[in-house]
Amino acid sequence: MYLPRPLIISIVAVSVLILLVTIVSDVSLNSLLEIFILGLLSALGITWVYERKGFDQGMIGLASNSGPTLEKFEQTLAELEALKRRQRQILQDLPLGVCTLDNDERITAWNHALEKMTSIGHKEVQGSKLTELSEPWLSLLYNFVISDYTHLYKQSFVLNGTKRTVNLHKSLIDESNVNSTARGGTLILLEDITETEILEAGLTHSERLASIGRLAAGVAHEIGNPITGIACLAQNIRDEYQDVELQQMAKLIVEQTERTSRIVQSLVNFAHAGSVADGDNSSLILVRDCIDEAITLVSLDKKGKFLRYLVECEADITLRGDSQRFLQVMLNLINNSRDASQADSTIKIACELNTNQVRIIVDDDGIGVPEAVRDRIFDPFFTTKEAGKGTGLGLSLVYSIVEDLHGNIDIISPTNRETGRGTSVVLTFPAPENLDLGDPPDLGSETLAE
Repeated sequence: MYLPRPLIISIVAVSVLILLVTIVSDVSLNSLLEIFILGLLSALGITWVYERKGFDQGMIGLASNSGPTLEKFEQTLAELEALKRRQRQILQDLPLGVCTLDNDERITAWNHALEKMTSIGHKEVQGSKLTELSEPWLSLLYNFVISDYTHLYKQSFVLNGTKRTVNLHKSLIDESNVNSTARGGTLILLEDITETEILEAGLTHSERLASIGRLAAGVAHEIGNPITGIACLAQNIRDEYQDVELQQMAKLIVEQTERTSRIVQSLVNFAHAGSVADGDNSSLILVRDCIDEAITLVSLDKKGKFLRYLVECEADITLRGDSQRFLQVMLNLINNSRDASQADSTIKIACELNTNQVRIIVDDDGIGVPEAVRDRIFDPFFTTKEAGKGTGLGLSLVYSIVEDLHGNIDIISPTNRETGRGTSVVLTFPAPENLDLGDPPDLGSETLAE
């Protein structure tokens, strides 16, 4: 049993005092008992006073020391709160989509990147179950959560009519108790790689173009030999036979063999360098003659549709450049208009000469260009024609040649807003210098009606 030290001292002092009194004087037992009780009460009073004083001093000391301790505690709480806000901010500003789930698969976090990716605000999904999400996120996320995979790559889906591709990453969150092995939730990361997929497709497309360029170089060499033989035979026919019609056909064969060689070389240069090789841009092009020749070549296809060609172009309108390359431009444009037009319709080609520029307009009443693909019509290998009926290289070559001739090309479609049909291709070139060309050369071609 614990006895306070002051009480023990007081009891000893009272006992010694009573012993001295009994030795010195003759005192009765009752008096000694009264003295002892009085001394004991005095000792208890002294002890209580002493203990009370010590308690008050301890409380004063504790109060004096509680100031720094409380301040330190509040500072620690503030640091923890700042750390919590910083971590929350990092989570919200991550460029990856972040979604966290609790044990019941309820969404506890949905950051800004995921809001942008899904067009779903965090307030709409906070606290809701994963199975309450709309498609395609329900199938994408829920199937990933219940699977055994921790990573899934290049998962594609369609969102608002657009193909999207993401990488998925998953991590299990353990309980804060280090001794616990229970699962505390799930962390899901979504990485949007749609733009990366587009860049990779572009790189693959560039590599394909390079491969086609190498292939075209070999094809051009192999085509050159039979083309030369055909040209030689046509020249012999032209020189040895007197029949006028036969001579005109032989002349046309020779001209087309030369044009074929130039087209093959242009394709090789385009595939290798991304643009058609520099031609002779110092000579003058007779625009009307090139248009007539293009119509003649298109009309050689007897399996084509019966079409009317209306040409409104003065004979003296000229451009500066390579006539064969400009002929290729007109041939592609007229051919596209023919393919888009119905039988017995009219294709109109008009030329306008202004002070500073020459405008050439190819107009048809065909099906027009769909708005969804209007931005891609100049891309190589892109075509709206059926499989096997178009290569997708025509307009890309036209664009390159027009650009090399310092011109611009614009496509207006549809030209008839009521029917949604019709396409107008507008070519604009700088006007050449006014030179005395003399009489225009006879190219031996005329405008055909079919």
